[in-house]
Amino acid sequence: MTIPVRLLFCFAVHCLLWVCKASAGEAGLWKAGMAREKITPTQPVWMAGYAARNGPSDGVLTDLYARVLALADGRGSRLVIVGLDLIEIPQTLRDRIVAMAKKSHGLNQEELLVNTSHTHGGPMVSSRTVTDWGIDPQWGKRADAYVEFLVKQIDLAIRGALTSQAPATLGYSASRSATSMNRRLPTPTGFRLAPNPNGPVDHEVPVLRIEATDGKLAGVVFGFACHNTALGPTRKINGDYAGFAQRQLEKDHPGAVALFLAGCGGDQNPSPNRGDAGAEPNGLALAAAVESGLATKPLMLDPTLAKSLEICPLPFAPLPPRADLEARAKSGNGFVARHAQWVLKEWPNPGDRPPDYPLPVQVLELGGKLTLVALGGEPVVDYALRLKGELRAEGKPIWVAGYSNLVHAYVPTRRVLLEGGYEGTEAVIYQSLPGPFSVEVEDRIVESVHRQVNALRSGQSGH
Repeated sequence: MTIPVRLLFCFAVHCLLWVCKASAGEAGLWKAGMAREKITPTQPVWMAGYAARNGPSDGVLTDLYARVLALADGRGSRLVIVGLDLIEIPQTLRDRIVAMAKKSHGLNQEELLVNTSHTHGGPMVSSRTVTDWGIDPQWGKRADAYVEFLVKQIDLAIRGALTSQAPATLGYSASRSATSMNRRLPTPTGFRLAPNPNGPVDHEVPVLRIEATDGKLAGVVFGFACHNTALGPTRKINGDYAGFAQRQLEKDHPGAVALFLAGCGGDQNPSPNRGDAGAEPNGLALAAAVESGLATKPLMLDPTLAKSLEICPLPFAPLPPRADLEARAKSGNGFVARHAQWVLKEWPNPGDRPPDYPLPVQVLELGGKLTLVALGGEPVVDYALRLKGELRAEGKPIWVAGYSNLVHAYVPTRRVLLEGGYEGTEAVIYQSLPGPFSVEVEDRIVESVHRQVNALRSGQSGH
């Protein structure tokens, strides 16, 4: 049977109109998917964060998770954000995650942001840390076995987020929570770890909402700048206050995934800090702040994504004289002695210089309005305050996260280094670093951020 040409023409026009209508219906939408996988250790492990622990984990208070947001903009440009309920990402773990993401999902490094909540209630994830802390080597083997399990679970979570991607809208808002306080207290004998109500803080709670086309909340990404140490050195596995906050939000929004991005909380502690009873109330307070952000009219983000990542080399200060190191190597403090012995072995000659620390500095632009800066290590709060002050423009908020991509070193500013104290000079013996950083690290990091922001905003790279 021959179909009249006029009918064919009318059918073609009808199909074209249907396609245009469908395309218009999809205009302004992201593709977004969220997923989570449990990463709770399945057997006892040595826990990270507190040297006072004298034995392995002996139970689970709250489960640990890998949570993932997978985004694609209108051009198909991709971004995967992974939030881990862990204390750190040493280089060995970063290499494993990056290789897995590339092999399994075709993700390049600039398409992947991995952030840790910095909970002190999770497992050690490096046999090197076990050795440096003078713990029985059997727990190093257990740490390596856990990493095998961990990478598989992260792989599953990324896969789940990618395969669940659907049209969505993204909106940004911000709230506040006063549940943190500066912990660098000036005293006549120097700076010590204690509450400092006059020290700098960042109480902002950035909130990124992901909504399905029917208006239902599919997920939320939120941040806060505070050490995840409200609970203390219990031997029960736990996600501390950030874990409680995520759990409460997911309970209140069934089917949604709540992903925490730790901010620049290197010198911030929970406040109030109630010890064993502190984590859940602090977490609930943070969840309430996120709800306040969700109740606020958001800044809607068009489906455009630009991204960039640099490895910023951070130089170390010159090593101490060899005689000083030899004296420290005989110290009765095991941490001091082991650290000095390692430095003498690695850099035995006068004038030896350790290689620069490869700090990842990542910048993301969402919708041409929201700039997300993700710094490696444990940056002190000065970085967030400075970068937000220098980069924020009218209607273009700045979100600064720390604890991203490579995390096993405090990142002090020039001020903190010159002041001394735990974050500037003392903590290096616990973090497998040869010594304190040079005072130029702040300038290098800030210059990297500005360089990348300028390039993305001018459209020179990152698509």
